[in-house]
Amino acid sequence: MKILIAPDKFKGVSTAQEVSEMLRNQIQKNLPDAQIRLCPVADGGEGTLTSIIYLLKGKTLNVTVNDPLMRPKQCQYGMAQLPEKETAVIEMAQASGLFRLAPGEPNPLETTSYGTGEIALEAIKKQNAKHLRISLGGSATVDGGIGFLQALGVIFKSKGTLPPKGLSGKHLALIQSVDLEPASLLLRGIDITGLVDVQVPLLGDHGAARFFGPFKGATPAMVEELEKGLYHFEGILSKACNMLLKNEKGSGAAGGMGMALLALGAKLESGFDFVAKTLKLEDQMKGCDLVITGEGRLDNSSREGKAPVAVAEMAKRLGIPCIAIVGAVDPGVGWLKEVGISQVLPLFDSPIVGDDPRKLEVPHRFAEIVATLFKKPQASKV
Repeated sequence: MKILIAPDKFKGVSTAQEVSEMLRNQIQKNLPDAQIRLCPVADGGEGTLTSIIYLLKGKTLNVTVNDPLMRPKQCQYGMAQLPEKETAVIEMAQASGLFRLAPGEPNPLETTSYGTGEIALEAIKKQNAKHLRISLGGSATVDGGIGFLQALGVIFKSKGTLPPKGLSGKHLALIQSVDLEPASLLLRGIDITGLVDVQVPLLGDHGAARFFGPFKGATPAMVEELEKGLYHFEGILSKACNMLLKNEKGSGAAGGMGMALLALGAKLESGFDFVAKTLKLEDQMKGCDLVITGEGRLDNSSREGKAPVAVAEMAKRLGIPCIAIVGAVDPGVGWLKEVGISQVLPLFDSPIVGDDPRKLEVPHRFAEIVATLFKKPQASKV
């Protein structure tokens, strides 16, 4: 039996690599003759860096940059020889992620994407990167990418005094003009791609501030201030780059970071499509008898470009059955068979959040599920 194991991370519990290895070890105990391939995946959110570097045997580098509240933190980025050489893989969450903040700290008026810009600068200047692939999931920011742009040398003029570093959501409405020329000179000859897990509009009820702001600590009053700030800043930035940014798909990704990348001439693409293409996922899947995928929580948002559903849809096209082993599953998902998921096996009845003691049970639960799934037939008694 040939099995492909291709899960995403179980957020806050295990990386995609750890989940893959746990499943392989347990399956081998029950099916010692099985041929098992590991292909941990990601969709442009947290875990994209490690998924790519893990399988391509690239190198991971440490760098100290500023976190969302401008505190020095050691972060990682990767260098890999993808189809293009000198490619830097940058995960926005590493520097500007919500996981960097303690309870009570999230506040998108104060948080900045400046540290992500510092990582990009490091990759360009120290590693001579010619291609930047920036995954946009897991950010703590709704700053329209203004901090990122500032770190790359973009010059802003405003009604009041601006800090020399760390522009954030509260500064968006103050901007009067933008000079992109310093960043354009820095990025000459470098191509940038933003990897998104969902196509988020910049403005409106499903946009960066109103829909995602509350998840990042925004109160209703903050949400409206950020919405107005993004609307104002988009007008200034669109004029500077000669593009109507608010109409571009994905412009609202990562609190408007998509807009900032587009203003620099970057393109946005599906994070899963990029990862799948880079890892040659379809080639690895061909010839398999079963695909196993998974994530921390399977719910209706999983259908909006998330990795496990995309894995299942690929398996369905190839006529291969697919099983999802997940941390928890929302009872409202009625579309599983439509996307190619024949069976869902949750570890728990509800998702693990924070310091949930159930984290210690995860390896045991994987063992139980795999043992049930691949139960050895009992020898008949004579």
